[in-house]
This record gives sequence, C-alpha cells and structure tokens, in this order.
Amino acid sequence: MAAVSMKVPAKRRLGQVISVYGGKGGVGKTLVCAGLAQLLVEAGHKVVLVDLSLRLGSDLALSLDIEPDRNIADLLPYMDTVVPRTMEHYLLPHESGVRLLAAPTSPERWQRVQEGHVEKAIHLLRYRYDFVMIDLASSFDGRVLAVLPISNMIYTLVTPCNVALQNVRQLARLLRLLGYGGRTRLVLNRMTGREPLTVSEMESVTGQPFDYIIPETPGRRGWLEGGHKPRLGRMAKSLMPIVAELTGKEETKVEPTARRLLPLIAGLSSGNAETVRNCNTQDNPKLCRQTLQALVHQRVIEQVGPTMPDREDEGQVATQLKVQVIKVIDELLAENVGNRWSQKEQHSFREEMVDEILGLGHLEALLRDPEITEIMVNGCNQVYVERRGQLVLTDKQFTNDSAVIKIIERIIAPLGRRIDESSPMVDARLPDGSRVNAIIPPLSLNGPMLTIRKFFDEALGIDDLIRFGSLNEEMAQFLRLCVKAKMNVVVSGGTGSGKTTLLNVLSSFIPTNERVITIEDAAELRLQQPHVGRLEARPANIEGKGIVSIRDLLRNALRMRPDRIIIGEVRGPEALDMLQAMNTGHDGSLTTAHANSPRDLMSRLETMVMMGSVDLPLAAIREQIAAAIDIVVHQGRYRDGSRKITEIAWIEGMQDGRVKLVPLFSFQQRGSDLAGKVRGEFVKASDPLTLKNEFRERGVF
Repeated sequence: MAAVSMKVPAKRRLGQVISVYGGKGGVGKTLVCAGLAQLLVEAGHKVVLVDLSLRLGSDLALSLDIEPDRNIADLLPYMDTVVPRTMEHYLLPHESGVRLLAAPTSPERWQRVQEGHVEKAIHLLRYRYDFVMIDLASSFDGRVLAVLPISNMIYTLVTPCNVALQNVRQLARLLRLLGYGGRTRLVLNRMTGREPLTVSEMESVTGQPFDYIIPETPGRRGWLEGGHKPRLGRMAKSLMPIVAELTGKEETKVEPTARRLLPLIAGLSSGNAETVRNCNTQDNPKLCRQTLQALVHQRVIEQVGPTMPDREDEGQVATQLKVQVIKVIDELLAENVGNRWSQKEQHSFREEMVDEILGLGHLEALLRDPEITEIMVNGCNQVYVERRGQLVLTDKQFTNDSAVIKIIERIIAPLGRRIDESSPMVDARLPDGSRVNAIIPPLSLNGPMLTIRKFFDEALGIDDLIRFGSLNEEMAQFLRLCVKAKMNVVVSGGTGSGKTTLLNVLSSFIPTNERVITIEDAAELRLQQPHVGRLEARPANIEGKGIVSIRDLLRNALRMRPDRIIIGEVRGPEALDMLQAMNTGHDGSLTTAHANSPRDLMSRLETMVMMGSVDLPLAAIREQIAAAIDIVVHQGRYRDGSRKITEIAWIEGMQDGRVKLVPLFSFQQRGSDLAGKVRGEFVKASDPLTLKNEFRERGVF
C-alpha cells in the first residue's frame, strides 16, 4: 500500500498588539484606530478592535454604529475557562469585516474588569487575529499599564494645539522612562496647514520629531458611517494607496501626506527584525540584553503558548514548561549572541529569564538565598533584604511599578485573592509557606510595596532555638511540659520577633494522637502531626461580600471536635471567642499576639475583647483572661538581629482586681561585644511550687 502523505499545517504566528494612545481626550485616537483597522481588513488581514477608553459606553461601537450588547465585562465569569475559539461569542461583528470587543456601559461593570482580565483577553485574541488594535484610555490606569508592555507598537496622537504639544512632551518622556520609547511613534493628527506654528516649531515643543502626520479632512466625524458597505470618506481615501502597496498591487498616485502615513501601516508587519539586527551589531551590551529579553518573551508566547500542556500534574507541567522555555532561550542565544558572551554570562541570562517568565523575577534569587529571612520591596527602585538579622539594600530593581504589581498578582492569583484600587492591601503566602503582604497606591505613596517573610526549608526545632541562643535547655524543657500538660499558651512580641517560628516549635510538642485545628489569616503554620485541620480566613469579594473572618472560623472550629485549637494571631474581636473556648474545655490552645511585654499583653487582650461589641465589665474581662490563659511567652528582637525569649510568665489568678503575672524565666542583657552582638544570660526568676503541682495534676510528672 502506498504511503499517504499528509500536509501538516504550519504553526500560525500570533497577531500583533497595536495600541493607539493620546495624552488627552479629543485627539481623534478612536477614529484613527478604527480607520487603520478597516484599512488592514481591506488589505486581507484579520483585525479585532478592543475598546479600553475606560469611558461609559464604547466609543468604538458608536463610531462603527454597532449596538454594544456584548462587552468585555461579560467575559469575567468565564475568564478561567475561556479559550481563543469561544472568545468569538463576545465580539461584535461589523460589516467591514472588523470585529469589536466593546467596553462596559456602566461604571460598576468597568470596575470589575481588572488588568489581568484585559491582558488575558488580548493574548487570547492574538491566537485568531493578525492585529489586535486597542483604543487606549488617556490616563495611566492599571489596565492601560497592563497593555503597554505587550504592545508591539504604541501610536501616540497629538493635535496642533500648544497645550496638547506641551503635554505630549512629558508623556513621551514618561513612555521612554517606562521602557517603551523604542516602540512609541508620535503622530500629529488634524494638520490643516493653517496653524500658527510650523511643523519644525511644533517638534521643538514636543522635544522630538513627528513620525507621521495626518491631515484634517472636512466631515471626518462621519467617515465610518453610511450605506450597506461603509465608506471611508475623504481622509481615508488618502490612505488607500498604502493598502495597495501592502497587498502588492500597482501603486497609484500618492499625496505627500499619505506617503508619510505609509510606514504607519507597513511598520505593523515588520516584527522585530530590525531589533534582532541591532542586537547583532550594537556594542552596547545593556541594549543587547534588553533586546534579547524582549525577543525571549515574544518567542515564548509564540512557541510555548499554543502548546501549553494540560494541567493534570502541576509538578510535571512546571518541569515541561521550564524545559521548553530554556530551549527557546538557548536558540535565541545561539542566533544572536554566539561566542560573544561567556558561558557564565549566558547561564546568568538563562537563569534570569526563567525566573522572570516562570517565577517571581528578581525575587527568585533572593528566595533561594538561605541567609535571607525577609524581602522588602519599596516600589520598583528599592529592594531590601534581612540577612542575619540586619537590613541590607540590594542591587535589584524592577523596570516599573507595573512589574512589581504583576509579581504580586502572580503570587495571589492561585489563592483567589485580588489587589486593586478598591482592595489595595492583601495578605497571602507562597507555596512553601512564606508569608506575603502587599500594599499598592493610593495607600502606598512610593509605589507598590511587597514584603515576604521567608521560612526555612526545614522546620526549626527546639534544639535549633537553643543553638541560636533564643532560650536555654531548662526553658525548653519547661515549655515542653506546658504543652504536654495542655496549658493554654500565648506567645507575645513585636513584629519580626519570631512569634510564629516559636509557635511552630511549641506545636511540635503536641502528641500525635490528638486532633489539631489551625486558624490563620494566611496559612503559614507547618505542623508535623498526622491529624491536623487547617482553616484560612477569606477576604471580601469584589462586591464586598463573602468575607470569612478569624472569628467565624473559630466558632466553626468548636464544632469540629478539636483536641487543640491553634490561632496564628489574635488581633481583634476574636480574642473573646478564644478566651471562651479556653474556658470551655478546649485546653492546650496556642496563639500569638502583638505586645511589648506580658503585662502589656493583658491590656491588649482587654482592648481586643471590648472590640467585640460585648458590654462586659472590665472586671469580668480580666477574670476571663486569668481563668483562660496559663502561660505567656514573650519574644524580643535585639539590635544585632538576634531573637530571644525575654520572659516566661505564669498567670496565677487575680490580685487587687488585676491579672497576677508571676515571672518564671527572663533574659538579662549584660551589654554587647565589640562586634555589636548582644551579651547576657537567662535567669530563673522564681520556682513556684504551685506550678509543679499543676504539672503533677495534669499527669506530666
């Protein structure tokens, strides 16, 4: 039987993203965007328009005389499952062949559309269309900042008005600072020839030459309307010869202004060939590196994106993606760099790009460093770390604030969390349990701020804390007895003093035959027992509903038959529920709280209980505290970065209307050595016989 040959279709290149932008309203960007799209369609290309003008209603739908009965907000409920093919259901057809993804018609629906939604929608459209033409808003909204990095070209329009020209000067400078200067083209629109300034004088105002000039044409506002087949009007007729050149037809007579517009269309199909040539010839290594980075991103989207594996096994998918990305990077290095980079430079570039594409960018190297315990990002230009207890400024910097926000979103997206102007703060965690906090403008004045508190790959034990000098062996034995005796323990201390680490260590003393329920804002406790139920609070959704607080989880945990309840931290009204649980048979509970000393902790607990809107007298609250809590362990952090248990106190009951605290152990500082290391010793403050009797009654002696 003769072999049957099958022709394998060539892999289609992804379409290009073309953004039309203006520093202010009224520069004609919507009409220019729609006109360019229609000309490209007539030249045989598949084109889709995206309305990101961020105004109520769709300007593009109005220009094309389309009823915007479907828009981008309709995509949101299905954003996790939508694929390029099903995107067609949300596009509006126009008789010219252009399709439109319209804007929502109400402010409430616009607010639900986040930059991640916009970016994903555009990437999906690139699989089916040659050009994705975007009518961008005039403001630097987060959704606009999400589009600029993925745009192949950004056409910035300005009119021959002195105010507009001065405005675009600052705008062009800002786009260059953001790294988009090489992709930005300045277009002078509505040139009548009767302006008081010449073109050269206007270029001196803007600080750069115009790349293209579009003449004013009478009756332009109706140029896309009328008839069964849309007529382009006099302005668009001057662009028709451009289409003839693009399609290879015989060129007709071209007016000077129309000839100047020719590269505007031709440039859309040029890709990055010139960029590649620059990388091969430029002596500037930084420019070459930036060029290669852009090429890697583009080729990964083109080659790896369409072959994305099924997500049946997350670990296998991650490994497969890493192999594919490394292959793309190696191919580009071979094509454009050759032997001009050393093996070390190529390895560094490869590692940097893998981290940026599949990980957390610059932060990945810091997360891998075992000496770093905390990472603090203060905007795009400043990254601090805590190394051996000391704060150190690193040389890491992000391209812009948008890059930092993308890292934050990459962290919180798998957890179902969100961060935007309506919810500008978030607590989250990394897969290894590291704690993450992020806050963005307008609350953060120096850009998005990200704080990551790392955890050791292996959970620390009590022997590690003894070795670090956090406590001595006698204190360790005492705490072990307290946990085994099912005493209720509260760990207090300041921020970064090691409260959660100590809570993890104390939890290791819990017998393996007990059922433990943990309750946290962001799950970070790592218990070793086999029978552990982990609960995590949930913030409100985009409508402000669906919040589940620590207090709600604590009440639910009481119905889950727990032997022990561990609360990551009490900081509000849940303190009352915690005290009641400790007083109603749930002995052996553990938690942490912020305080400056054990005595201050008593005052804080009183305040937190009062936050619960329960009209309890202060005496009753203190009696609840004295009856519920047995031991307070206070953690302190010193100037040299060391963390120590500064005091262990036993709550003996009430005395003179106040909670009576009996100090058992304390750390006495004796100064510091020449290197600044804190010196001192742990001392036994008292040896209460009553507490020993308590241990005996609980069966631990």
